[in-house]
Amino acid sequence: MILDLPAAPVGGDATTQSEWRHAVRRVLLGWRAGLDAQTHQKLSDQIRAHFATFLKDRPAATIGFYWPIQNEIDLRPVVTAHVKSGGKAALPVVPGKDQAMIFHDWTPDTEMVPGFARIPEPANSKEVAVNVLLAPLVGFDPAGYRLGYGGGFFDRTLATLTRKPLVVGIGFEATRLDDILPHQYDVPVDVLITEHGTRYIDGQPTADADKPDQTSPPCHLSD
Repeated sequence: MILDLPAAPVGGDATTQSEWRHAVRRVLLGWRAGLDAQTHQKLSDQIRAHFATFLKDRPAATIGFYWPIQNEIDLRPVVTAHVKSGGKAALPVVPGKDQAMIFHDWTPDTEMVPGFARIPEPANSKEVAVNVLLAPLVGFDPAGYRLGYGGGFFDRTLATLTRKPLVVGIGFEATRLDDILPHQYDVPVDVLITEHGTRYIDGQPTADADKPDQTSPPCHLSD
């Protein structure tokens, strides 16, 4: 599936590149919002299957996931199964605009309340460290750089962590770009999961992602 995207600027300053990313984001979000229910279900089922396989090697990991919005892929069934089989999960709590997220323990029985932007967040739940962090992809490129919603929450959060979790981008293959022209402070994901399968950015699976000291390789960090 090929989307009609604005041509990437050749050269140009940071403002030009930001305007291009904004235009691309609008197209990609429009495409995702317009997916018919049957297609969305089919692609999501394939992605959930790949994600479930990915978690089989990480049975004890604490998974930092996201509450699905704007027609994102809903990973709650897989995360729920992970928790019921002995793993752990956490959801982000956003203190406010331009602030890093913190993660709180989550189970299917956790009380949820509307949080930042009315997105549900855990209530009466303790803060926990995550070993694997899921990042929803509006768009992405082969180097693992992600196009998000433009708020910078994931990059801001990763910059505050002493130990980096294994970062897994989750999205639809149709939103793959040749290059998203990342900002200098953008941090690429370590793993990409789409309906086409699981791809490790450095070409190698990372073992022991359920260990508390699991970190992303330094070479994945932008300058």
